[in-house]
Amino acid sequence: MSDLPAAAQLWFDRITLLQQTDRRIKLLPDARENWSAAAARWTGDERTRFWVAEDGGALVGFTVVRLASGAPGLQPQRRGLLLEMVVDLHETHRGLADQLLDHARRWLAAMGAGEIEVDVPARYPVETAFWRAQGGAAWSERFRLPL
Repeated sequence: MSDLPAAAQLWFDRITLLQQTDRRIKLLPDARENWSAAAARWTGDERTRFWVAEDGGALVGFTVVRLASGAPGLQPQRRGLLLEMVVDLHETHRGLADQLLDHARRWLAAMGAGEIEVDVPARYPVETAFWRAQGGAAWSERFRLPL
């Protein structure tokens, strides 16, 4: 996919912003290259979809979702996992996140998924507000324990 370098830069910009609100986020020295390699694998995975948005030929956002099995013994039996959703932070792109999410929702629904699971940064209220406005509700809290 020719948009991978631009997508990696948008991802890096977002993570850099998140680092400012949560110092637990630590980038690897080769973070962009590492992310790009994962994204390249996503583009070849039939269970994964990658949508991009452009403005004037420049990448301004993208979303990546994966179709997955539901939790054993619980409904729904299929769910979507939001792997990434990033919108250019340098300019306002009104409604772009909604549009990207709509593509993901429609594809996942057509694939039989009953919900989308999203990891929302704990210390970034802008994203929490966005997901609540989409009808999302907290399901659990994920904890990370240092080893």
